[in-house]
Amino acid sequence: MSFVKLLSPAKVNLFLRVLQKRPDGYHELQSILQPVSLFDEISLSVESGEGVSLFPSGRDMPSGKDNLAVAACRLYLEAAAVRKRVSIAIEKNIPLGAGLGGGSSNAAAVLVGLNKVLGKFTDAELLQMAASLGADVPFFIRCTASFVEGVGEKVSVLSDFPLFHYVILFPRKSLSTREVYAGWKQPYRLPERADPVSLVEGFRGGFPIENGLEEAVFGIFPDIFSFREIFRSLGARYVLVSGSGSSVFSVFRKQGEAEQIYEYLRTSSEFDVFLAQGISGWHFLAD
Repeated sequence: MSFVKLLSPAKVNLFLRVLQKRPDGYHELQSILQPVSLFDEISLSVESGEGVSLFPSGRDMPSGKDNLAVAACRLYLEAAAVRKRVSIAIEKNIPLGAGLGGGSSNAAAVLVGLNKVLGKFTDAELLQMAASLGADVPFFIRCTASFVEGVGEKVSVLSDFPLFHYVILFPRKSLSTREVYAGWKQPYRLPERADPVSLVEGFRGGFPIENGLEEAVFGIFPDIFSFREIFRSLGARYVLVSGSGSSVFSVFRKQGEAEQIYEYLRTSSEFDVFLAQGISGWHFLAD
């Protein structure tokens, strides 16, 4: 039997521009994503036999074929043309429906973890496999700050991108990504494409944060305004909904500034709050 354990990180969207809805129903976008140190923990056991078993703990999550980690495992085994019995244990800390990419991260973790054990595919092949599972899964394969285009399948790693500090507020309400995108209204004049070089340079000196889905999120969940204002009342200047929500985050260059706001919020009984830092690369744990 082979065994591997790794940390599966959340992500934040520092920049998200929805360009248009495509004829196939998907939305073309541009985004800067950074993985952060809010982790699920995933353990994979691979042995002779056949079948995939899921053992969840912590927060609730989908099971069976609705679980992306299970789907990723089956996809990998089918593409590798191998028969193995795989047990997936997930200790869930990342809230669902929060715009933090937990399910996508879990799927990528399974692909990366299985490949560490079985070694059947290149990174490029894993990326192609990941694209069939969901928009954020390809980003997590390389698990570092990246500029993402298309429907999430085009991933360009951003070398030397700053590792920012974050306070993330989850209002204990999950939102459906599908519903949020359905609520996005295409403007009469399509948004201009962002220039990646200029955009990244902007983050070296400031925080040109943007989320083209915020209006759709506000339409579904108006109370998110009050959570955003909590940050601003504490002096946080840069506050944004992450992805399709419902989480709201504030971003800082200095750890101490993030810690100060986190300490003020962490005992709240109304929402969950997390202190996190940008990371780069997968974190494997000892057996």
